[in-house]
Amino acid sequence: MTTVLEARWDQWEAGVRQEGIERGRAEQGARLLARQAALKFGATTAKRLEALLKGLPAGKDLDRVGDWIIECAAGDELLLRVAAMREASAG
Repeated sequence: MTTVLEARWDQWEAGVRQEGIERGRAEQGARLLARQAALKFGATTAKRLEALLKGLPAGKDLDRVGDWIIECAAGDELLLRVAAMREASAG
């Protein structure tokens, strides 16, 4: 018979595991986007983009950045959009 404490422990472990999976996906997505940005805009933009993407969750935000890499004509435009998105999601 599982006690309440054991059940809560299992829930906590599952939450921590899921959080790790999501963080890993976000990091992998950010690396891919930085690589794509490097191909289009150069290494400097890619490094700045990587710094801006740190801490952003995987999902819609990273998908939007992928679209912007294609849409933007210059790396500065991409970085401005990502910085604005970060500010909007933080506040």
